[in-house]
Amino acid sequence: MHITLRQLEIFRAVAQFGRVTGAAESLYISQPAASMALSELEKHLGPLFDRNQGAGLKMNDAGRALLPKACELIDRAKELEMQFAGTGSYKSGLLVMNASSTIGNNLLPKMLSKFSKENQGIRVEMDIDNTRVIEQRILDFKIDLAVVEGTCVHPDIAVTTWLADELVIICRPGHPLANKSNIPLTALSDEFWVLREQGSGTRELFDEMIAPQLNSPKVAMILNRSEAVKQAVSDGVGIACISSLAAKSALDSGHMATIGVIGLNLKRHFYLITHKKKYRSAVFEQLCDFIVGWSPL
Repeated sequence: MHITLRQLEIFRAVAQFGRVTGAAESLYISQPAASMALSELEKHLGPLFDRNQGAGLKMNDAGRALLPKACELIDRAKELEMQFAGTGSYKSGLLVMNASSTIGNNLLPKMLSKFSKENQGIRVEMDIDNTRVIEQRILDFKIDLAVVEGTCVHPDIAVTTWLADELVIICRPGHPLANKSNIPLTALSDEFWVLREQGSGTRELFDEMIAPQLNSPKVAMILNRSEAVKQAVSDGVGIACISSLAAKSALDSGHMATIGVIGLNLKRHFYLITHKKKYRSAVFEQLCDFIVGWSPL
């Protein structure tokens, strides 16, 4: 059997993109070369994808079993290259991470700036999306790690509890209930709400803690970013429930106000998530340790 790292690298790219063309473009090789490499690999190991005409390539059971092993071999090979490249450091390389909207917009820029200054050999690429999308990217080995607001219970995902957070109900400063406390939740039954999208950790907590008590909340708008939610509230579209972290600057400046609802517990945590089968290189461990040890104070 003659399996090469290049074949495994092409297999991984095809698994991530679902098409040979996309995989070839990402690796800067021709489509025929990528197809040939994948064909040679499948001659040794058997079919790794289900092929449905017009629907791209979808990994079968054998492909899903191979993917974490292929990723580990590729990552280990890269680590060896770094070790013997004359840099004098094991901790050089690239990591790809994702973050939920609240974390990505309010915590990650400062965090990653500090991390980069302390670890100049490590480059981190970060993208923002909602928890459910990020969870799937972890499962597909498309990213290395993530920090999210929503809970993840998939058996293949390792979850580390990180920072505490709390949601607040916000309104425009001129709202009749602005900055008032001890308001019963039922008093908000006739309010229009600006919500985050399905799959967002913020939306999940709203649906669990607030929506059932309002019977059928009046939804004015659904948006996929906290900044957009705040702008809609400021424009008088409705009220909203967002992270206190995301609302802080608007509240401090007086551009937004809170409605203090009695008996409503909107506390939660942020989480660091990784794939349990992900190879934990020195670079990977360095970033994970930095995140877990980070304090915003």
